Amino acid sequence: MYKLLYLVKTEADFERVVALAIAGKDKFKQSFVFTGSLPPFFVNGIQDQFQKYLFEKHGFKIKDLCDYDITGIILKRFSYKENFSIINEVLKSRKKLFKFLIPLAFLYLLRQYKELRKRKIIKKIMKKENPDILLTDLSQTIEDPEIFRETAFKMGIPSCIFTHGAAGGLHQVLSKPENYDYKNYYVFVCSALDLKTISGNRIILGDMSSSFPYVNYLHSINSHTLSFLNDRKFKITFMEAPYFSSSTNAWPVMEEIIINLSDNPDVAMVIKKHPRRGVSANFEMVSTFNNVKIVGSETDRSRAVKWADIVVCSDYCSTVFEPMVLGKKVVAIRGVHLPKYKNKYSPLKYSSVKYISSAKEFGLNSVPNANPEDSVTNRICWGGHGKIDLAKLFLGKVEDIIKSYKA
Repeated sequence: MYKLLYLVKTEADFERVVALAIAGKDKFKQSFVFTGSLPPFFVNGIQDQFQKYLFEKHGFKIKDLCDYDITGIILKRFSYKENFSIINEVLKSRKKLFKFLIPLAFLYLLRQYKELRKRKIIKKIMKKENPDILLTDLSQTIEDPEIFRETAFKMGIPSCIFTHGAAGGLHQVLSKPENYDYKNYYVFVCSALDLKTISGNRIILGDMSSSFPYVNYLHSINSHTLSFLNDRKFKITFMEAPYFSSSTNAWPVMEEIIINLSDNPDVAMVIKKHPRRGVSANFEMVSTFNNVKIVGSETDRSRAVKWADIVVCSDYCSTVFEPMVLGKKVVAIRGVHLPKYKNKYSPLKYSSVKYISSAKEFGLNSVPNANPEDSVTNRICWGGHGKIDLAKLFLGKVEDIIKSYKA
């Protein structure tokens, strides 16, 4: 039985790792390491409660990087490991500051110690786990996963890099992909649109967490469901997109739609904030509306989509594909582009979703159901492979890579 070692750094990594781990649990021996830096612990570094539930439900456990080092274990034992969002409140109160001063000091020491020792700790992890292959996200070459990949390469262990989603294929008309070489590794991408140049170490796969069977599996699970004004006729989820240098992220149009519907007794609205830290829009006004609920990283996107009748997304954000696969009513909003891109459009313009560029074009009764087998979904999100389980396809290719290394 081949041994797979997965690295988890962010919410997006974890989402894909859970999909892969479930698909591989009966065929591979799998281990998991959390490599986040702020905070450095899985317990609060990953906030998505539904994905954590899935992970534990299938019998998986994950270790922090510091768990492989005696000094790291000791420092972790006394470090601050609660919700980091309350630190600002702690700093406002002398009593709270005194109470948390020691664990915060240990946390600081742990982070400094980790930076000094991480190469040796990573080498120790690779030797202890001794995997047949290393699976990481597409972290840049200056981040911790690259040290893992370098170490694996020196040990003769192959590394595979998986995608964060299919957004690249949606905004490729506005910016060409910046492909890092990753010359010693195998890189899985969603579609040919994610490639700057065709190279031998790139494998077109699709996004395993958005494959047809996996999305439907997620939505068959009723745990951690979202509840908010469930009796309303129209339940609308707005998916916040990250910021993009060539176009607005469509939030101004979303905000206008929300304001227009703020006093409609038939409407309930959920805003799903983007999980990347520091990218959220200003929700000060919309947060005051009684029919609006704002959720963050603790709420999985599948829960926000499951609750909704209508899902509203930016036209370059990969969150659009999940409601499309489910045949939900989907709206994709075109942001304001730089002048040189004014005549460029996302491929979603030519899909089965309602494609708009202004709030005036939004109508509660004018949004059609998306086609679960939309050709745009297949081309950009499924890599042209159709309705198959992409996690199983990924692991099949991983197994072939392992065999070629051992031949």
